[in-house]
Amino acid sequence: MKEVIVNRIKIKCSKGRIEKGETVILPDDEVAKIQSFRPDSITILRDVKAAAKPAKTNGAKVAKKPTKRSIYAKSNALN
Repeated sequence: MKEVIVNRIKIKCSKGRIEKGETVILPDDEVAKIQSFRPDSITILRDVKAAAKPAKTNGAKVAKKPTKRSIYAKSNALN
């Protein structure tokens, strides 16, 4: 992962549309791809370590959110 600053008017990448002067963190392969076709479009500021993934729970089930009933569903009889 690399932190880069954009030198061109705009660039479309995995983070969406980023404009001139914005700083964004991009994966190494995407930085290499951008530099291969427009070498002057970004400036690499520094390397960034990837964020650690959160640890999984020990099989504890998480309560599901109640789902919204469709307006076309049949209603139950009140009697």
